[in-house]
Amino acid sequence: MARDEVRRAHMLTKGYIRAWADERNRVDVIDMIRNRGYLSSVNNATVRSYAYEPNVLSHDLEQDYSIVESQGIQAISKLRGADPTLDADAVAAMISYLDVHLDRGRYADQTEIRTPAVLLKTDRTIQDVEFNVADRLLLSQSMKDVVRLKALGLESWEWRILPGEFVTGDGAVLLFREAEGADVCTVAFPVSPTQLVLIGKPFEGPVPLNPLIASKSRRWLVGRPGSLRRGVLGPIDSTIVPVDDVESILTDVRETASEG
Repeated sequence: MARDEVRRAHMLTKGYIRAWADERNRVDVIDMIRNRGYLSSVNNATVRSYAYEPNVLSHDLEQDYSIVESQGIQAISKLRGADPTLDADAVAAMISYLDVHLDRGRYADQTEIRTPAVLLKTDRTIQDVEFNVADRLLLSQSMKDVVRLKALGLESWEWRILPGEFVTGDGAVLLFREAEGADVCTVAFPVSPTQLVLIGKPFEGPVPLNPLIASKSRRWLVGRPGSLRRGVLGPIDSTIVPVDDVESILTDVRETASEG
């Protein structure tokens, strides 16, 4: 992987969000940290410098993501096609992609945060260090209380494609439970501006998917040009658009979905 590719890390996979682009390769983007919406080329959308290069740990997280993204985009391309049936390998690739999207989304608003820590080295010396978001992502992989889709057996759940008009974002992997504290029973994810993959139990009634995606996203929202509000959305340096105001940033897309 070229050094420039690592330097310009896309927090939402470029090959994924390209489906939302117009004929000039542009998408609407909302940066919730900066509280502003704007039109951007896909090449520049959701880019953060060295976002997935660890400061302390030595594991090549960017390379891991590159492999998962490459295989996942192939599965997404299949889901977008006339025959969305996936073989076992493609299903596994899609689940891995959804897990990565979930992981990155949990930390999407924390790329500038540094966490002080004390490192105990093998020679028994200690060193003061600062973990960046890539270090924390790596460490989080061993956390037991984090939902991992690979552990849910999604490959045996029913997969279907629902039509609609959808935005996407770092919180676009939506997890549904029948009751608070219950296990996840449904996973939803927009694979294109007009297609949603629904895995598991079908919706029993209308679900406001775009407002949900907007409210779950921590930093980035992406939509077709004209679908998201542009300009200043609120006080600069606010941490996130308040959930009560989420629908105001969706200019003309209020998609609900239902399937009995």
